[in-house]
Amino acid sequence: MTTLEEERSRSRADTDAPVYAYGIVRSGARAPATRGVLDASVVVVEGNEVAALASRLANDRVRAKRRDLIAHSNVLQDAFGSGVVLPLRFGMLFDSADELRRRLLDDRSEELRGLLDRFDGLAEMRLRVRYHDQESILTAVVKEEPEIVRMRERGRSQADFLRLGELTARRYEQRRAADAELIVRRISSHASETHVDAVDDELGVVKASFLIRNRDRKTFDAELEAVALHLRHLAQFTCTGPLPPHSFVSLAGGG
Repeated sequence: MTTLEEERSRSRADTDAPVYAYGIVRSGARAPATRGVLDASVVVVEGNEVAALASRLANDRVRAKRRDLIAHSNVLQDAFGSGVVLPLRFGMLFDSADELRRRLLDDRSEELRGLLDRFDGLAEMRLRVRYHDQESILTAVVKEEPEIVRMRERGRSQADFLRLGELTARRYEQRRAADAELIVRRISSHASETHVDAVDDELGVVKASFLIRNRDRKTFDAELEAVALHLRHLAQFTCTGPLPPHSFVSLAGGG
């Protein structure tokens, strides 16, 4: 039997303990079994009409360490396996469960319900495309550009080599942009929305996320495979998903 003092202690913990929030789910959703940040258990904090996946923490010292970043992602992925979830960015802390309910779940319940409806049945697919190596792509660029071939054959002076380097670099960037445009255009035709980020290095071609409907997954995969096959001699394609819609969910006014 629970004593009165235990009930009071539990009530104080619910009110006073820092609460870390992972994402928004529909009211009545189950809590993932996955452990959260700082190895804390994950609970569902219910609002009036929506709920949040959260962990009650012993302190508010949550840092962007690899272990906790992975834990944050794993909680959302586990929840996504059971239904729609709106991811929150890493590091969302509230002073208490009551503050989480008041500031997020209740004050923005209409907006959150609308977003849950909008993203229900949708998933994010993240695509990374990278050239295999610099030599193979430069060889392809040179073969496609007669002017570069002529300059290499007749070039003798330092100025000739400088112009050759500038032309090769310009043609390389044009080829990379053309490949990126082709990839994104073809795959976007099977997506509801597309989010493109800047590539990370000289060999990067595409870094993008695609929001797709579950019913369109087969056609999306087929188009991705066809494009990857077309460029297999030059580039490596890495696609991750289905994932919660991290790149597409945003709250009015930020967050």
